[in-house]
Amino acid sequence: MSKRDDVELAKFYNETEDLSGFDEGNPVPVTVKRSVTISVRFSDEEIAELRARADAAGIKVTSYIRDAALDASRPVDRDELGALARGLEKQAHRVSQILTRGA
Repeated sequence: MSKRDDVELAKFYNETEDLSGFDEGNPVPVTVKRSVTISVRFSDEEIAELRARADAAGIKVTSYIRDAALDASRPVDRDELGALARGLEKQAHRVSQILTRGA
């Protein structure tokens, strides 16, 4: 696709919010209307890392960045985290006992 085609598609989307032209005729439903854009600058290394992580997660880099930003603002419940760690420790001890008995 040429640069001009990209510009025309972007203009078309801005006017219609129709994504069908972006995916070769398979419409993609828009579930959330997002109207605010924030520009963020990344180094080449940072954007490469973000792209790799987004690809590994099977999502677009913009979705990965949005999810990471929203998750970063959620506080960690240290009590719940401690309870989970204690439960994991108990399970690991049980597995160790089972393996020791079986040997």
